[in-house]
Amino acid sequence: MARCLVLLNPRAGTLKDLAASSGSLPPAERVRQAFSAAGKDVDVRMVPPRDLGGVLAEIGRGDSHDEIIVGGGDGSLSRSLGRLLSSGKTFGVLPLGTMNLLARDLGVPQELDDAIAALARAKPAEIDLASVNGRPFHSISGLGFFAQMARAREATRGFKGLGRYAAFSLAALRAFFRSGRSRYQLVIDGAPITVEATAVLVTNNALGDGAWRRPRLDGGELEVIVAHAGTVRERLRLGVDVVAGGWRSNPLVESFRARHVKVEKSLRRRVWLATDGELTRENTPIIFETMPKAARMLKPDVPASAIGETLASGAVGAEHPAAEPRPSAV
Repeated sequence: MARCLVLLNPRAGTLKDLAASSGSLPPAERVRQAFSAAGKDVDVRMVPPRDLGGVLAEIGRGDSHDEIIVGGGDGSLSRSLGRLLSSGKTFGVLPLGTMNLLARDLGVPQELDDAIAALARAKPAEIDLASVNGRPFHSISGLGFFAQMARAREATRGFKGLGRYAAFSLAALRAFFRSGRSRYQLVIDGAPITVEATAVLVTNNALGDGAWRRPRLDGGELEVIVAHAGTVRERLRLGVDVVAGGWRSNPLVESFRARHVKVEKSLRRRVWLATDGELTRENTPIIFETMPKAARMLKPDVPASAIGETLASGAVGAEHPAAEPRPSAV
């Protein structure tokens, strides 16, 4: 049987709730017992985000575990990808964050006990990653409004309760107007295109129709989603469509499929970039590339009935044809 190490982020809200509900039983022991009850013996360590890189570096130098499960959000896993890949081990994700994009696309349930049960029976599967300026990421990276919203989230970290919602609403409104219109020069698989846009997103494999979910994780491609600039009313309409699931049919949205993408922003040598929930300041040009089947991850077996229910609910959309890049006029 494979030896498995589970690394938990003690700052994750799910673990804090677990600590409050478990009485004197520490969250790490609670998680270990849940895995054991599901038929998988694991070692569990609580590792703060600042120490995760060092712990993974030590593991990469000869640790005897065959599998590593990172318990945290999208950002925790994304920051760990370089170390996880260099370890050569199979790894998985226990969703303890807010969005949990990769966990959802892998079919890992969002409830803690269900997720543990699914991971205990999961099998290794090869999935794609992508890279931004040479660093791997697992789901999505974006400029413009997408990055400004990440900045808005960062600005509210110190607030709680209603104060946090009020602060986030104000920051989101500021982000909406701050990212009104920018000119981007894109090179999509060698084809140049210039766009006036409020946001440019790059996803590792294509999103489904109307959902922020990916039907497959091994397509070996990037999807570039451009939200063209429009009037305030048009942008508000796009915001409604994003929430309602109809964003692909919005006239401001255009998408492309590619393996290599270069992005530059006019009059900006450094830009804000939000990648898998983590905000960074990057020098341009920004280079995105595919990393086909770069990761060997634990993927639960999803019953056919569950897949049918997911498709029926619209959570996973059908594949759609790629738009052809339009070379820009020079």
